[in-house]
Amino acid sequence: MNTRLLGFGRLLISAGRAMINSLSFELAGHIAYTGLLAIFPFLIFLAALAGFLGNAAGGLASMESMLNLLPQDVAKTLSPVIHEVLDSRDGGLLTLGLLGALWVASNGIDALRIALNTAYDIQEERPWWLIKLGSIGAIFVGGVVFLLLSVLVILGPVIWKGLLWLFPLGEADRWAFSTVRYTLATLVMLAGLLALHRWLPGRSLSLRSLLPGVLATTALWLLAASLFSVYVAKLGSYSATYGSLGGVIITLVFFYVSAVLFIFGAELNSALLRREKKKAENPPPAGPKALAGG
Repeated sequence: MNTRLLGFGRLLISAGRAMINSLSFELAGHIAYTGLLAIFPFLIFLAALAGFLGNAAGGLASMESMLNLLPQDVAKTLSPVIHEVLDSRDGGLLTLGLLGALWVASNGIDALRIALNTAYDIQEERPWWLIKLGSIGAIFVGGVVFLLLSVLVILGPVIWKGLLWLFPLGEADRWAFSTVRYTLATLVMLAGLLALHRWLPGRSLSLRSLLPGVLATTALWLLAASLFSVYVAKLGSYSATYGSLGGVIITLVFFYVSAVLFIFGAELNSALLRREKKKAENPPPAGPKALAGG
């Protein structure tokens, strides 16, 4: 047991050292800034796509579900803007303005790709236009997935009312139903992270080698989201320091923490891959029985 703990500690140290040497914390700042800029163009695209598909309420329902997973202070900052953008369903969005929104939103995907290529030590060899098409495609697929998930979000309360009509369910059952919904949201988040790690870098890695870091990022992000509101309430003084920009700063800080955890998951996978490669190149010496042929 001590040997396993020691090996796990060395693995964490290796991942942390790699983050420092590759300027991952600085890159996380770039991801946070780019991600904050990319959210609102993505909302514009989502509103246009939802209106085009006749599911205008779906985009809003998807975002409401996402906000439930965020810290309260971050959700309060983003919620008014999200409602404002998604409520203004202008048909003119499906024009050059939509293409511009797609281009800007794809910059957030580009930042994640750079972080993954750096963590996995992958040299990008694809032409820039193919990379950009891939980023725009990821935004488009993400928008469609959001709208498909919105069906589940909208049907959730309907299903609950149906269950209440069929069975005499109590408050404990309501809590269990909410737990199932949040569990599904967490699984969707895990699947999304796996997809990013799998298809964004310049070289695809096996799902088995990607899963440990993705699980670590998901667990740490859920913990960070839970503790962030407590930190802001007890220790943070953003309003006193930044005035009316306090909410924006809080959101940017949370994006930065999320970016650090995203990179850490990739670096953890990379450390595991380095350890497996080292074991393959330097196998342990054969035991006495193997040497004796027994």
